[in-house]
Amino acid sequence: MRREQEPYWPVRLRTERLHIREPGEADRGDYVRLMTDPSASRYLGGAVNFGSRQALELSPLGNTWGAWIIAHGATDHMLGIANLSYDRGELEINYALLPEFVGHGYAREAVERIIEFAKEQLDEPSMIAVVQASNKRSVEQLKRIGFRVRRGLEEFGSQQLLMEYPLHTGAERSSDPEE
Repeated sequence: MRREQEPYWPVRLRTERLHIREPGEADRGDYVRLMTDPSASRYLGGAVNFGSRQALELSPLGNTWGAWIIAHGATDHMLGIANLSYDRGELEINYALLPEFVGHGYAREAVERIIEFAKEQLDEPSMIAVVQASNKRSVEQLKRIGFRVRRGLEEFGSQQLLMEYPLHTGAERSSDPEE
């Protein structure tokens, strides 16, 4: 099973319109803006405070397993972020776009490509996403992709939905020659 400790990172993915790649210094301004803009971060637990903003401005963006920039395929300009993690003990995806890029299908395209990557490269039965129940646009988008609500929970002072996407069926896993 490949997990975040594996040294094969960074992974670069492409779609027809997107370049999904590791963060770089050229992304810092847009990254800080995404994390501090109230409209962009309202579903991410709120905009970061002044001290956290300073840390974002000074810390290296680095080459961290699972951290991607969603960039325009032709210009390589940052549109948003996507992350895979195991913070909850399961493979989890989260994503956010800068406000001016919401509603153009970029998040869906990026999530679908990351799901393909996970199916091909990670030995995980499923992927989860936790989204604020009030973020109707994201909830509906995840449902269209194939995520299903597993359960509700409360975090960061608001109702959340823990949603799940099956990556591998039991039959696919048992037919794996390496098992």
